[in-house]
Parts: sequence; structure tokens; C-alpha cells
Amino acid sequence: MVEKTLNNGVRIILKETKGEGILGGYTFIKSGTHEEWKRGLTNLTSIMLLRGTKKFDSFQIASAFEDYGGSISADTTDDYVQIGFATKTEGLDKALEVLESMLLEPTFPEEQLEREKKNVISAIRSKREKGFELAMENLRRLTFKGTPYEVSPLGTEEDVSKIEKDDLVKRWNQILKGKNVVFVLVGDFNAEEVLPKVEKVLSKIPPGEFTFKEENTSVEESKVVYVSRQGAQATILCAWNGPKLDDGNWFSFKVLDAVLGTGMTSKLFQFLREQKGYAYATYSMFPTRLFSPRLFTYVGTSPDKAEDALKDMLEVVRNSTIKEEDVELAKSKIIGGFLLSHQTRLSQAWYLGFYEVMGLGWKMDEEYPKLIQKVSLKDVLSARDRFIKEHHCVVVKP
Repeated sequence: MVEKTLNNGVRIILKETKGEGILGGYTFIKSGTHEEWKRGLTNLTSIMLLRGTKKFDSFQIASAFEDYGGSISADTTDDYVQIGFATKTEGLDKALEVLESMLLEPTFPEEQLEREKKNVISAIRSKREKGFELAMENLRRLTFKGTPYEVSPLGTEEDVSKIEKDDLVKRWNQILKGKNVVFVLVGDFNAEEVLPKVEKVLSKIPPGEFTFKEENTSVEESKVVYVSRQGAQATILCAWNGPKLDDGNWFSFKVLDAVLGTGMTSKLFQFLREQKGYAYATYSMFPTRLFSPRLFTYVGTSPDKAEDALKDMLEVVRNSTIKEEDVELAKSKIIGGFLLSHQTRLSQAWYLGFYEVMGLGWKMDEEYPKLIQKVSLKDVLSARDRFIKEHHCVVVKP
């Protein structure tokens, strides 16, 4: 492992591997949807990075990676922009040349902008045709009200339709600051030889930092919102408070999440599906976000069973009996899944960069399994008692 912080604030992390001459890289830019003046602006900006620069058109950008059997992508999450690529070792110089042009001289061609705006609006509409996505859209508005997370990174139809090229240029200049950027490369290369090449590119990124205020909101009062939608299935999605990244309960809550809703041995699956026969599907998830942490629990069932399923899901989350063996099984699931998700160099690069950009430090990629393993039954029960109280729920049904 080689790490370095450049004078402009950019963090570089290089990890050498031994193999067949392949590599994967990620550039993270801490920003996401924070401080957007038009919802969906950052996502559209990231998409447009692939549509042309002063040196390369969209075909040439794709060819620089696909000619070696690789790929390149760019998108936006709630808290960061990510640009990922995979290529062969001999394609690294070309990859860095293209990446430099994308970062420093994107042209945001207007004819492609109009097409991408239509694509994004179509994606927003399409998501509403899916029960889970419609429920999440409404749950975001309820549980993240008044914060950037209130709307997904895709944005709103109204705002996306009004985005112009000047908005993209302004947003990109706003967020592309050295202290917000993390670059990770994992693959079959010599780090000492590669580091100067990477430095040459990334040192050109403007210094400074894009800062945004911390906007936290919590579930203070239980609420259930009903949304009408045609179809034969009811979707129930609930949000619960969770610990922040720097809270000592964060790892315990990850284990609680796995106990409740990971796999067919989880509490939700065993009770709602196996015992009660409510569920087409049921699970939980605890996404890692900078602010306003939430545990989400989901069940899909038939409309006539929706009220009973909601009642029982709330009961399982709050009061299901958790034993030592449940915690040990959950920890095994988490650690096993974590290791399996690191099989490619691209995924290894993603995890290193993700932990770094979220403020946990890239070494968390090494420490995470150990810290999960240390969680005890007492820790899990304590975390549930502290955070699992009030709930926000959305029920989508005919």
C-alpha cells in the first residue's frame, strides 16, 4: 500500500496486487447532493463527464477502456460523486490521460445534455412504477424532510428539466476541489512507477475544499403514510433512527441490521415469511451516510395482509428475541459478504476510497471485519434499546 496527500489536498491510495495484468480505479469527490440549487444537478453533471471533453468525445472515452476489455462509469450518490474504471495494466497511461481530461476540461455538450435530461426524467418516472422505489421516494420526503437526502440523487422532474449547461459548469467548479478528492488504484503494477504518473494528473486539480453544513434530522414521532398505486402487491417500508459514523454503536448497529434482515435466517424472514406467510420478500438495510443515519425495513405482501404485516414488522424490529447464536451468525454473514465483495480489483478500490471519502479512513477496509467480530450480544441489545423507538413508514397499496 502506498498513500500520499498532494499539496492541493488530493488523497492518493495505491495498492499493488499480483495477477494477470489488470487494475481498477476510483475517483471519489465528496459532494453528492449537498448544496444543490437544482435537485439532480450533481448526478447530471457526473453523467455528462462521460459525454465529451476538449480532447475526447464520448466514443473515444469509452474506447480508451473498452479496447482493453474494461469499462468506465460515473454517477452520484447522496454524499459523493464516483468515477470508476477498469482496464489492463498496459492501458493505464491512456486511462489517466482520459481521466485528466474528464476532470479538468469537460465540455458538457449541450446536444447531449438535452438527451441525458430526458433519460434522467424517464428514469425518475420509471422508478415510480416499482413499489419499493415509490415507497422510498415518499419515505425520503418524510424521514429526511428539510435535508438534501429528502430527494434521491436523480433529482426531481421539474428541476432536471430546468438544468442548463451553465449549471453544470458552475457545479463542477464548485465541487472539484483538492481536499474533496480521493483517488484509489488497485492492480498489477509497481506503485513507485505509477505514483508519479498519478501525481502529475491529480496535482492539476484546484486546491481548496467544497464544504457543506451538517444537516441532521431524526425520527421524533411515529408516522405512517399511505400511498395509493395500482397493482396486486403492497409495499411496506419503514425508517428508524440509527447511530452516526462516529458513534460507538455504529458497528453494533450493522450487526443488528444483519440479525433483523439479512438472508433467510434473519428475524424478519423467519417470522414474516416463514411463520406468517405474509411476505413475497422482506429484509432490512442500514446504508452508510454522512448524516441522518437510518435503518430501513421492508416487506412486500398482498394488500389484504398489509396492516397485519406492518404491525408484525414493527414488533419484530422492536422486540424480537435476539440470542448469542443470532449475533454470531449475523457477524459471519457480514464478514463473509464483505470478503466476497472484494474479489475484483475494482471493488477493492471502491471500498478503500469509500471509507476514505466518508471520513473513516482507508484502513477501515482492513479493520472492519475485526471490529464487527468484536460486537457482542450486549452491544446489539444496547444499540437496539437506544435507537429503535419511533418509526416513519410508508405503505404503498391499491
